[in-house]
Amino acid sequence: MKRSKIEQIFKQKLTSIEYLVINDTFKVVEISSGVQNFTEFSSEAILNKDVNEVFPELVGVEYILTEILQGDRQYFDYKGIARLTASNSTLYLDIYIIKDDEIMSNQLLIILEDVTEKMLLEQTLIQRNNELELLFSRLSASNQYIDKIIGSMADALVVTNQAGKIKTINKAAEKLFEYSENDLINQHISTIISDNQDQVKIISEKLISTGESLADIELICKTKTGQPINVAFSCSNIPTEIPGIKDYLYIGRDITDKQKIEQERKRVEKRLFAQYFISRVLSNSVTLKQALPKIFLSICESLSWDIGEFWMPEINNENCYLKCLDIWFKPYLKIPEFIEVSKQTVFQLGEGLPGKVWQTGTPQWSSDLINDRNFVRSQVAANAGIASAFAFPIQYENEILGVMSFFSRQWQECDEHLLQTMLTIGNQIGQFIQRERAELALRFEQEQTEHLLLNILPYKIAQRLKRHPSTIADYFSQVSVMFADIVGFTELSSRVSATELVEILNEIFSEFDQLAEKHNLEKIKTIGDAYMVVAGLPKARPDHAVAIAEMALDMQATIAQYNEETNNSLSIRIGINSGDVVAGVIGTKKFTYDLWGDTVNIASRMESHGLPGKIQITETTYQYLRDRYLLEPRGYIEIKGKGEMLTYFLKGRI
Repeated sequence: MKRSKIEQIFKQKLTSIEYLVINDTFKVVEISSGVQNFTEFSSEAILNKDVNEVFPELVGVEYILTEILQGDRQYFDYKGIARLTASNSTLYLDIYIIKDDEIMSNQLLIILEDVTEKMLLEQTLIQRNNELELLFSRLSASNQYIDKIIGSMADALVVTNQAGKIKTINKAAEKLFEYSENDLINQHISTIISDNQDQVKIISEKLISTGESLADIELICKTKTGQPINVAFSCSNIPTEIPGIKDYLYIGRDITDKQKIEQERKRVEKRLFAQYFISRVLSNSVTLKQALPKIFLSICESLSWDIGEFWMPEINNENCYLKCLDIWFKPYLKIPEFIEVSKQTVFQLGEGLPGKVWQTGTPQWSSDLINDRNFVRSQVAANAGIASAFAFPIQYENEILGVMSFFSRQWQECDEHLLQTMLTIGNQIGQFIQRERAELALRFEQEQTEHLLLNILPYKIAQRLKRHPSTIADYFSQVSVMFADIVGFTELSSRVSATELVEILNEIFSEFDQLAEKHNLEKIKTIGDAYMVVAGLPKARPDHAVAIAEMALDMQATIAQYNEETNNSLSIRIGINSGDVVAGVIGTKKFTYDLWGDTVNIASRMESHGLPGKIQITETTYQYLRDRYLLEPRGYIEIKGKGEMLTYFLKGRI
């Protein structure tokens, strides 16, 4: 009558839900027709089995089932369990355990729900969301990078469509033509070119026919006030998002004073070369220490300077100062005094050329070092024949990460354009330093994560899980499993606070962890005041039973020593069994390495049916240990779910 009533209820549910009924000894007494879809057993084989054999996930929660039977707990659920099906695909299920006195008496109803589609959909949505966020982040960073490049260009930049209407200009173009961006956008390029429109048309036709860049096209242009200026343009076409449609790119420089402009052009080329070379150096370097000599060489050789220094802030006893991290000089220079003084000198905020850059965050120039009162090393500079210097900040956003200074033995007039170029280079180096810091921090976090992962999972399992994040299930034919439970802990909990209780448990289990490491065993988990450890996996070992026996005896000694030191009367009950198990990682969140199989269940029974202060082992384990240890027969005892079993007590070493 009960069976039909349950079936009648479940016929109204979805097909993804099945059920089974267990009695007060946790044996399966009733199932629905589709239960075999959630387990490897056939329908006939499930009946009368211990529920832990059908669903190993319930091992260790027997006391919860007892609480539900007794009415002390309403229900228990276990969600997101992953299982491998016969087709080697993953099935996810949720388990709900309840008791309904109106339907059954002294029995529990276990409801199984197939949630595979829901779990897979959730994983897919999370993955797609992460991919979209990454794509948007990269696109945004790319656009910002391009905008920074365009904005930092010293030459005027104008982009038009094929009809000649202006689409984009940069700050240099605004300054050159004295127009604001709003004044020129959507205006024809003839607004700034005095030559007739035929000249613009000829340029457009050449760009279309050749498909290449046109260099040094000199045009007469006009500013907003009508002032004529000579501008040399380099022109090229660039593809747009629409196939077959191209825009025209004009990069121009003022050549009104040709001689002056020619000199400036050469200087610009040198600066651009230095900037380009430094960009290449930074992109091909891993650390700042590796990049600095090449940066010094690039600036000194291309811009005709003789010495380069890099200063970095340091903190010592809350005193912050600049210290010379590296110095470079041309090989033919003989300046040992200057080099030695530079290495030993430190600068406070605002002191000396580097200190002033550090204080203001702006580039500084000194054309006459010998008579510069703010230059601390003026005398050694005079001895070395050094005349001029400049320095610029290495910064990321608003943080000064360092200062670079360069020296020349020739008198050098202040070059504002060079300082602006160096400011850009300083920002590039600052971004590199910040990236290096971030990578170091990331490596540290990865090492911490790796350390944490290895505290949770065995090394081999952790590596496999990182390479292939999926269910792991390995079969091991010969292992020994131990369960240990602290006796007297419940009575102790009534005498001390919860915090003290946890501290005591942590102290004892920490000692057990050291023993597990000493004997090269794999700790599986702790459940309350119970401790589970295994020998013989994930790396097989022939002495697995001996290793677990040594661990058990050492644990007894640890408890005895703890009692002596703390005046407590705790004891430990230990159970050991040997045999085959399946070990691995299941689920998708909060990974744990666990064991399944009859060997595990019997080891748990050895502990729960054992005696305080005793190490109870099975006949199987006895065969491994009988020649090396003192073993006392206990005789046959009734084991729940197994019947009578012959067991022994491990007393000590022979």
